[in-house]
Amino acid sequence: MNIKSIVQNELVEDPSSVWLLRGHDKFAYSDGVGSEQYLKKVLQRSNDLSTRSDELESCIKDWSSEYHLTTKRAQLLSGFRFDRTMKVLEVGCGCGAITRYLGETFDSVVSVEGSIARARLARLRTRDLTSVSIVCAPFQEIRFSQKFDIIFVIGVFEYSASFVQGDDPYDAVLKYFSDMLTPDGMVVIAIENQFGLKYLNACREDHLGSKFEGVEGYHRRNAGVRTFGKAELELYVKRYFPEVRFFYPYPDYKIPDGVLSTEFLRSGSGGEVVSQMLSRDYSGPNQPLFDEAATILELSRNHALEFFANSFLVIAGRTSLRGVTFDQLALLYSSGRKAEFSTETRILGGADGKWIVSKRSRSGASVVDRGTIRMADTDAPWIPAQSLLTRVALRAKANSATLDEIFAPCRKWVELLVAESSVRSGVALLSGSHVDSIWSNVYLDGQDLRIVDREWIWTDDIPLNVVVVRAIYDFLMRLERVPRFSRALGARRGRALIQGIASAIGVKLIPSDFDNFIALESEFQLIVGSTSKVHQRLYWRLFLIDRSTLRFFVGMLRSFHRYMERAESLSSRVFSKFSARR
Repeated sequence: MNIKSIVQNELVEDPSSVWLLRGHDKFAYSDGVGSEQYLKKVLQRSNDLSTRSDELESCIKDWSSEYHLTTKRAQLLSGFRFDRTMKVLEVGCGCGAITRYLGETFDSVVSVEGSIARARLARLRTRDLTSVSIVCAPFQEIRFSQKFDIIFVIGVFEYSASFVQGDDPYDAVLKYFSDMLTPDGMVVIAIENQFGLKYLNACREDHLGSKFEGVEGYHRRNAGVRTFGKAELELYVKRYFPEVRFFYPYPDYKIPDGVLSTEFLRSGSGGEVVSQMLSRDYSGPNQPLFDEAATILELSRNHALEFFANSFLVIAGRTSLRGVTFDQLALLYSSGRKAEFSTETRILGGADGKWIVSKRSRSGASVVDRGTIRMADTDAPWIPAQSLLTRVALRAKANSATLDEIFAPCRKWVELLVAESSVRSGVALLSGSHVDSIWSNVYLDGQDLRIVDREWIWTDDIPLNVVVVRAIYDFLMRLERVPRFSRALGARRGRALIQGIASAIGVKLIPSDFDNFIALESEFQLIVGSTSKVHQRLYWRLFLIDRSTLRFFVGMLRSFHRYMERAESLSSRVFSKFSARR
């Protein structure tokens, strides 16, 4: 691509192959010198720069590096099918995470970034892609001699007032985008929701780092950044783009585990899925005011998830939407796994009106076999009901509920497992296909229990009691995110609590059941996620001995990690100011 043939301004190519607008030398936005220097070292020495690079992801050490290096960034757009011949403009490419995806997806991409340090990092991330040109300039000052088919504005629109003068900078920016597009061109905008549920639940506003700043209307200080609710954002966009479609990345567009359609959220059946993708406060540890998962279920029941989604992905066209499709109701991605075990789960609408859940390996292999464990593609009918895990979690909210009352629905689950087990040497064993038959994968379909999502197959038989321990432990880990629950679940010793819950559903556990659980789970996590067996076993044994002590140590580690992040950020800002004065 000859960038000079499509930009009328005078451009100078610097040694890093970034095209710099002559005379442009200042731009205020930065993650800090330390963060940018670290990213530069990582990108320079890395061989795999792709959007799904395990090599880059292994270099994550804090929130800043996670944002720029995680494979999740591209999941915001990878569920869409685009016409790769469309001419693309990206406004505000940052350090190149989304730019990389665009370069892999389209034949011609022009990415604009105001910061020369970040533009050079974006060039490093895309150095092997000849389809991408990086231009360092204020986007509103560039004069293009061609029109674009699609403009991507990911995490940038909210900053319009920082860079554009006028009574309404947001309107001015949208008009600029419209003028830069072909007659049937499109704009893609990703932005936080001013009224996202996370902000009502005491998460700090992502840009300003203070609680309730957005939901109260950004009155405390004029920072040149603001987000919008769905209605206001739609009104803005429709001034220049009559055809508008909203999609909903969860937990948010920054680090999405899934992208959901409007149809899926409006169905009233999406609460179970959304409630499993809980929010993050990117400013640090946060004490929630309420149980977010339970609240999501109520919002879904009242068809209100759209209004309270944490962020929006908007695709808007000057006429119709062409060259882009989203071929599912919802698309979910696995998290925390090695690339070979990474999956996509599509919720598809059938011709008969019934939905299908289709899970596929992202590698394209229908079966991934690693000796002890296999992962296989699965298809199953959508069950519009709450999982056993959700039903138990809601029962656990009653202050005075006993273990028998909370876990009563699980007795039928135990009966199902017993019916499918065989006894050898006095031990009830299940086939390896039950390794993940935990409560999050069990649904009541009419009068029958159904086990779904049976992607994992352990190659040996598994003691039934190990599956019971695994299910209870998974439930208790999820309970850690809930502010208030029944006093019956407050026991300090994890082993005693698990034994008490098992007893309530008719299962008697012995010490070897816990040893077998730790052995199986540590092997599972090592194969699937590369998690150290030593660290995992230490964590689980501490959980079984004293949950409170474990919480204390985890909290101390998180606080220390956060302190180091802030110290590094402060030193970077001081260094930046000192360098500027020199």
